[in-house]
Amino acid sequence: MWDWWTSVSYGKYYRTWNIVVYDWLYTYIYRDLYEKLFPGNKLIATFSVFFTSAVIHEYILACVFRFFYPVMFVFFGGFGFVLVLITKKESSEIGNIFLWFSLITGSGMMVSFYTMEYFARLNCPGLKDELLDFFVPRSWLCYDQFSGDGENHLVLYISSLSFLTVFTLLYKKFV
Repeated sequence: MWDWWTSVSYGKYYRTWNIVVYDWLYTYIYRDLYEKLFPGNKLIATFSVFFTSAVIHEYILACVFRFFYPVMFVFFGGFGFVLVLITKKESSEIGNIFLWFSLITGSGMMVSFYTMEYFARLNCPGLKDELLDFFVPRSWLCYDQFSGDGENHLVLYISSLSFLTVFTLLYKKFV
């Protein structure tokens, strides 16, 4: 019943991964939006839950790392929400394989992006405005020191997003 590791869809995974958080989000955000503010609109209620959760996760990571880098927000708030919609009707083992593959790949990519930003902050000069420096990723601005013109970082970023897009489209086509 609560075995998240056998989930065949992202919806089931998110409902069983952290039951305490799921119950709180469902009770205080999803249900209120679905029943009172936007009656019957599951899409807005679901998006609001993901947006709220992504903001909280990003806030926690910004406090821990002492810099803002919106990877968790994009992966969780963007891809996570889309994957719930895409895998909604999935009921086979293929869904579980897709879930595990995307969790492993996504986790590796997040660690890589946060590590890249951490080392960019160690090795690249910051902006003069301290608040702006907190929010603007240095790995996006510090190209000249590592790759000459920044193409390597841009290629890594674009290829990562392209990989997820292609994998999602292939999944939709064959399942």
